Amino acid sequence: MEQANQEPEVVKNSVEQETLVRDIGGELTEHFLSYIRGELGFDDLTFLVYESLEDLHVIASGEYELEYFEDEDEDEDEDEDEDEGEYDEEKAIAEQEDLSQEPSR
Repeated sequence: MEQANQEPEVVKNSVEQETLVRDIGGELTEHFLSYIRGELGFDDLTFLVYESLEDLHVIASGEYELEYFEDEDEDEDEDEDEDEGEYDEEKAIAEQEDLSQEPSR
């Protein structure tokens, strides 16, 4: 008999994971080079490496969801259609709640 509280199994895509890890490796290489060139401080480098390790852990677990963004040209066209200077407080609050993954207070 199966338990009702079992979590669904995470499906891992090894090709996708390898691509993401290679991207992280490339970013780390750039961070290391920036540090050697004196363009990045050790404290910032440490933070960026820690963030990369967190990302690696999420990728290895398979518990991530990729977000695909539209081309910049399409985004610019959409921006032109919107009223410039108009501020929608409800929309801004909803966007911030989504980004922070917490309800507004």
